[in-house]
Amino acid sequence: MINIHLPLYDQCRSWIKRNREMKMKDWDSIKYALRSNEQELEDFIQQQVDLNDWPELRVEDWLEIVESEKEAENRSIAISEMDHATTVIDGTQDTVVTVPEDPRSSWLLYKKHLINSDWKEESLKEIEKSTISILKRMNKNTTETGPVKGLVIGHVQSGKTANMAALMAMAADWGWNFFIVLSGTIENLRKQTQSRLFSDLNHPGNINWNSLEHLSKKSPMGNRAQDLRWDENSNMRYMTVCLKNAGRLKNLLEWMQHDPNKYKQMKVMIIDDEADQASVNTGDISKKDRKRINQLIVNLVEGKTHKSEPCGASVQAMNYISYTATPYANFLNESSVESLYPSNFIRTLQPSNEYFGPRQIFGIDETDDNDGLNIVRDINKLDLEQIKQLHNQETNIIPQSMQESICWFLCAAAAMRVTGYKKPISMLVHTSQQQLHHQQVSDAISQWIRTENRNNLYMLCEKVWDSETKELTLKTFRERYVNYGRSDSEINNYPMFNELLSQIDILLDDITNIPLGDDGELQYNSHLHMCIDNCANNGISDEGMFVRLAYPDSQKVAAMSVAPAFIVVGGSTLSRGLTIEGLVSTYFLRSTCQADSLMQMGRWFGYRKGYELFPRIWMTEDTLNKFKFLASLEMELRQDLERFSVAGLSPAEFGPRIKNTPKVSWLRITSKNKMQSAIEIEYDFTGTSSQTISFDNDEVILKDNLEVAESFINGLGKGEISDLKSAYVWRNIEFSKIYQELLQPFRFQAGARVFNDLDTFAKWVNKVSVAEDLKDWNVILAGLGDVTSVNGTAEWRLKYGSVGKINRSRKIHSNSRVINIGVLRAPKDVFADLPPGFLPKKDTINAVEIEKVRREAGLDRTPQLIIYRINKDSKARDQSQKSVDKPVRYDLDAVEDIIGLCLIIPGNRSNGKKAKALTVKINKTVTVDEIWGDEE
Repeated sequence: MINIHLPLYDQCRSWIKRNREMKMKDWDSIKYALRSNEQELEDFIQQQVDLNDWPELRVEDWLEIVESEKEAENRSIAISEMDHATTVIDGTQDTVVTVPEDPRSSWLLYKKHLINSDWKEESLKEIEKSTISILKRMNKNTTETGPVKGLVIGHVQSGKTANMAALMAMAADWGWNFFIVLSGTIENLRKQTQSRLFSDLNHPGNINWNSLEHLSKKSPMGNRAQDLRWDENSNMRYMTVCLKNAGRLKNLLEWMQHDPNKYKQMKVMIIDDEADQASVNTGDISKKDRKRINQLIVNLVEGKTHKSEPCGASVQAMNYISYTATPYANFLNESSVESLYPSNFIRTLQPSNEYFGPRQIFGIDETDDNDGLNIVRDINKLDLEQIKQLHNQETNIIPQSMQESICWFLCAAAAMRVTGYKKPISMLVHTSQQQLHHQQVSDAISQWIRTENRNNLYMLCEKVWDSETKELTLKTFRERYVNYGRSDSEINNYPMFNELLSQIDILLDDITNIPLGDDGELQYNSHLHMCIDNCANNGISDEGMFVRLAYPDSQKVAAMSVAPAFIVVGGSTLSRGLTIEGLVSTYFLRSTCQADSLMQMGRWFGYRKGYELFPRIWMTEDTLNKFKFLASLEMELRQDLERFSVAGLSPAEFGPRIKNTPKVSWLRITSKNKMQSAIEIEYDFTGTSSQTISFDNDEVILKDNLEVAESFINGLGKGEISDLKSAYVWRNIEFSKIYQELLQPFRFQAGARVFNDLDTFAKWVNKVSVAEDLKDWNVILAGLGDVTSVNGTAEWRLKYGSVGKINRSRKIHSNSRVINIGVLRAPKDVFADLPPGFLPKKDTINAVEIEKVRREAGLDRTPQLIIYRINKDSKARDQSQKSVDKPVRYDLDAVEDIIGLCLIIPGNRSNGKKAKALTVKINKTVTVDEIWGDEE
């Protein structure tokens, strides 16, 4: 029996993917490798082994691989319907990179590491897919274009470090040679990140990794930039994890720029971890003030010195990728050219179907996922008042809800021990930021556990156990998390309560901090450990105890007879970046008015393999409402990014929208100094367009597209002449006709993002058409001149009339095989279907008024398809008149005329209920030429 998941069989999977995704073959055909029977399949396999170095395998092995790929695809479809991964990008060309297939590549060695860490196949596929998607947006030579700036949106506690390591591995294979990870403000966490990344990536293969720390101009010999190999042929790759600290960043800049010749050889990838923390400018942007850390990061990205002066040399490549699960500040603060705004791309990461996030835990109102997992329990007003008295030292009695949360922790920890769980198990108590309160709460919990009558404790534990195991059963878990990625046999069900008693007894033997052994090592016991995690407890107490949270390493855990158990009391130090292992009971009271801060406090988000049924959370109704809103906010932000992606909109032109409704006036999206460029807009389907701007300069493809377009237009019958005189219009055309007769048979260039994912686009259109009551489409055939007097070589003759071909020129970065024209549509053509009398005057119209005019004409719910024929002999404008507003262009030089398509889907503004959203004010003005197009 072979292990079909090994990289050894990647070639087999690649063949299946190509025929499934690119050639659209069905599974029955792929099963026999497009052959007729099993004998022909056997011959095919042997041929691949002999000619293409496939591994030896039998027909049965092949069939198992095919079935595995089929199951993975089905699971991926189910996941995608719940959480779409989206990329919003600018109009630049993709970098030509592919997924490395060499077994000694850094990527495949890292992938092997993930397989050994029990990653599921669909999760591996998703991380590979997202990594290559991000890498394609990078650039290995930015000396002319300027730095690439992008944002990757993950989920809280979702394994973001694995995605960062995957990007570093694949980028290293493709020649990037210096990786800078900007990591928080806490040195211990920085060390952990550096150690983990190096451990994950440093495997013997084609790439040699070198981990560098505390870089400065005083770095020792051998660690200076001038001592290292940066040349093109070197297999050395260098990584450093740098604190977001002014001194560390200044030193890093001086280290990089000390030797200009070495600096110019660097191909840099900066990964800004938790990019909404410390990196965002909180200075007054209206006065062009920058805080020191933000300024230093900007200088690093822009190639300036730590004094914000020109460096005199530039790196060969500079790519800045920020990672965060709460991107609101990154979107809303500033969008100027010299800022960290993600002007080139925004990518959302899709979590695996084993992730427990806001949607799964809290549910989302007005959706099919409105219920959540039913694991949240209420802290009532009486208990809340008692907690305040405890903080103020007016009582040392813990409230009933906290007693129940502790009892659940005892039961859950005992049950997990009974079912064989060996890793640390934890309870989190987060009631205040104040360190004095942490001690008060810790003392009160310890006192209650030590002094409460043991029989009373057993009775309360049994009562809580019986209630909780009825509230959430394996059956209801499956009903509420339909696509959870593990089978019932892999989920540990609840034992009977009498099976827990012996382990509850052991847990209650004592409750102490973590003792220090004679050898200076931390010693862990089978009873309860009480940890107070804050900055006041950095050392060893007078009793020889370590008070802060410190989990045993894997070797110590393996040596223990049972899983160690921890009750952790704390505040800010537990709010971000720290994973609470085996978290099954959370008592959470926290007053904050910032959405991003609150979301980051959700230590209960993440992966729960082995204890899926056990997590519980105690919080007030007010806090629960905030988290439910955050779940909705996150979903709607991702949906908005998906709409932008499908519509082909660039983050440099349109800011993402973030829900902001009066229902939660007590909750700010982020702190005011992190959203200085935020503006309030109507949260609605505004008019968005997708247009083809990249074309294969291939005669066969272009002629085929011309035939498809002519057949479609001729099949529409005779069109009416637009008031613009330069276009024909056909009204009330069903989208199914457009899709089947034009879009499906049309051959789009590989870089045409929307049009190469037509199934997704069609599904989106159909959904929006129902939800937003969109009408049938208006089809517009637009051109130059008056359609009633077209006559000459630049004429497109059709069955029922003629239209003038349009002229478009190449962008400077186009190559001979691919033509990029930058912009297809002349914006005035959106008015081609206006009824008589509604056409505005050219000198009064602007971009904002386009929507208003269409609404007044009754076309605010009418989608549009605009078709153009571009003259293959189009000439560029006079180069002597070039300017910043009109960059250098080149003659089109196409082998055949080009058909261009533009799809426009309007927003439904008829509904009087207008929720509000925040977006960023983009520093861009729209000129009259941009509105009316450059009709060369």
